[in-house]
Amino acid sequence: MKLFASDALLKVQWIGLFLLKAFVGIAGYYIYTYYYPQSDFYLYLEGSKNVFDQFAGNTSAAPITGWNSNFDDSFYNNSRIIIVINFFIRFLSFNNPHVHILFFCFFSFIGLAAIFRAFHYHFPDRKRILIFSIFLVPSVLFWTSGIYKEAVAILCVGLLVFISDFGLKKSYTLKAAGILLLLFLSLFFLKIYILACLFPLLLIHFLITRTGSKRYIIKYILCFAILGVGFHLFSKISHRTNYYQLIADKQSKAISEASGGIFLVNDKNFVRLAYNDLGILIAQSDSTYTISDGNSYMSWKLDNMKDTTFVSNSKDTAIYKMMYRIVPAKTVLPITKMEPTFWGAIKQIPFAILNVFLQPSLFNIKNMLQLFSWIENMWLLLLITLSVLFFDKKVLLQKEVFLFCLLFALLQYAMIGLTSPVVGAMVRYKVTALPFLFTICLLSINQVKLLGKLKRAKNSDSYTE
Repeated sequence: MKLFASDALLKVQWIGLFLLKAFVGIAGYYIYTYYYPQSDFYLYLEGSKNVFDQFAGNTSAAPITGWNSNFDDSFYNNSRIIIVINFFIRFLSFNNPHVHILFFCFFSFIGLAAIFRAFHYHFPDRKRILIFSIFLVPSVLFWTSGIYKEAVAILCVGLLVFISDFGLKKSYTLKAAGILLLLFLSLFFLKIYILACLFPLLLIHFLITRTGSKRYIIKYILCFAILGVGFHLFSKISHRTNYYQLIADKQSKAISEASGGIFLVNDKNFVRLAYNDLGILIAQSDSTYTISDGNSYMSWKLDNMKDTTFVSNSKDTAIYKMMYRIVPAKTVLPITKMEPTFWGAIKQIPFAILNVFLQPSLFNIKNMLQLFSWIENMWLLLLITLSVLFFDKKVLLQKEVFLFCLLFALLQYAMIGLTSPVVGAMVRYKVTALPFLFTICLLSINQVKLLGKLKRAKNSDSYTE
C-alpha cells in the first residue's frame, strides 16, 4: 500500500509494529475468553454468526438481537456496521475468531499509520516520539487490536486526517473527495460523537486555508462561534435535531444500562428488567416477548428518556423485542443528569472532561486493565505538566496542527464524560483521542530545557551531599 511506501519508517519497522498489534489482539482474545465472556467482543462475533447462518439458510439460527443497540437510531452508536464487517470476514475465516482479530488489527493499523504519516509530514525530525505516542500507547494498542468499534473508528479518523492533512489541504481529486465522503458516512453510523468533534475542526481549517494564515486565532474563534450558533439554532428545529436532548437521552440510557439488565423496546417504550429476570419473559413465535404478570421493571417513554417509571405488579400486554442483555458494570460514577439545554451542557462539560482525565482513580481500581489505565492517566498528566513548564515554542510553527489535536481530544473527552458513567467505557472510548493528545504533549516539551533542569537538579544534589 502507498501508505506504507515512504521513508518515514523502514519496512521491517512497519512489520514489527503490526506483529505487536497482532500479538496484543490474540492476547486480548484470551483475556476476554476467560475473564469477560459477555463483552462486545463476543456479541459482535455472535451477531455476525447469526446473520451468516440465516444467510446460509439455517432456519434454526438464533434471532439477531442487538442488531442496533440504541433504539434503531443512527444518531447513536450503531452496531450494525461491525456485525456486517464480521459477516463478510466469515467467508474467509471459517468461524476462526483469530482471523477476525487480524482483520481488525489491520484496519486500526492503517488508521494509526495514516495518523503517523500526517504528523510526520509536519514534524519530520520527531519520528521516535511519533512512534511511541501513536503506536505504543497501551490503551490504544489494546483497544484497537480487537473486534471493537474503536478499531474501525481509528481507521476512519486516521484516513480523514491523512487525506485532508488536518483539513489544511487546498485541493482534492474526485477520488479523494469520494473517499472522504465515505469515511464521514462510516463515522456517522459508527460513532457520531467522534464525527461531531472532528468535522467542525476540519471545516474550520478548510475555510481558513482559503483566506490566508493572518489573524489565524481570531479566524479560528470566529469560525468556532459561528458553528456553535449554527449548532444551537439547528437543535431548535425539531425534537429529532435537538442535540441537547439527544445527548441527555443518551446519558440517561447509559446510566440505566450501567446497572446491567435485560433491555426491551417497542414503538413507545424502552424497558429494563433485572439481569437475572430472563424467566419472566414470554417468548412469541416471531422472536418478540411479553412480560408475565406480577413483575417489576423500569420503563421510559422513547420521547422522554429523562423521566423513569417504576412498574410493580405489572399487567403489561405490550409486545417487545429484546435489544440486548448487559452484565452490570463494575465501576460506575455518580453523575448528575444533564438538562437538555445549552447551559445544562456547559455546566457539566468541565466535570465531564476531568472525569475522563482522572478515571479510573487509584481508589476504585477493580482489575489489572484499570490499573494499567490509571498508570497511563498519571503518565499523561505528567506529560501535560511538563509541556506547560517546558513549553517548546517551535511547536507553534505548526499552530494549526497543535490546535487541532488539543481541541479534538478535549471535545471527545467532553462528549464521553457527558454520556458515559461507566469507567471501563470511558477507558475504551477515549482511545481515538489519545494518539493526538499524547503526540501534541510530547511535541510541546522542550527537551533541551527539561534535560538542563534535570542536570542542574542532579548537580545541586551532589553539591549538597
